[in-house]
Amino acid sequence: MIYLAVAPCAVIYLAVAPCATIEKENPMSESGGLKSFTINTAITNAIILSVENSFSMCELPVRVVGLSKVPVTLSNANVTGMIGMNGRCSGFMTLTLTEHIAVMAVSGLIQDAFSKINSQVVDGVGELTNIICGGLKTRLSNTPWALDNITIPSVILGSNYNISYAKGIEFGSVMFEIDDPETLSIHDRLFLVTTSLMQTPSK
Repeated sequence: MIYLAVAPCAVIYLAVAPCATIEKENPMSESGGLKSFTINTAITNAIILSVENSFSMCELPVRVVGLSKVPVTLSNANVTGMIGMNGRCSGFMTLTLTEHIAVMAVSGLIQDAFSKINSQVVDGVGELTNIICGGLKTRLSNTPWALDNITIPSVILGSNYNISYAKGIEFGSVMFEIDDPETLSIHDRLFLVTTSLMQTPSK
């Protein structure tokens, strides 16, 4: 397990649209407005199903509350799991959490109570990142975005960092909300899963 510590910051940049589970890649309205907003349904549904399954292992129900075609950030999220992928495409996936969600998710995953970030929670976030990515690998196996291998996950602590992307990358970014009545702040209920993939040229 690799983890990095970086200084915190407060950057807010949201570009999401309310959604339910997406069934087909068609314009979202008949005229104007969201007509031109289309998404890659193979990637998006793979993210949604993998996250729902993985967080059920944490005994933490979640629901989709937004989609984006570009990478977005959450101002309060300071724990990020990152993992590389390659096959018919190459790229990486990020799981971006608040400390509150990270602690809750890992507590449920390994059935032990934690109150703050420590080495076990960091390792747990890495394992949760790996589980979600494994789900993606399975669900994308019969698509043009099939994956052969995933790397060892890394965990970044803090939010004062930027990721640069190459031209031509296919993004899938889904915002989720945990279903926990005891978590009152909306900022503590949201997290993101983002994939950044580029298809590998045929040999």
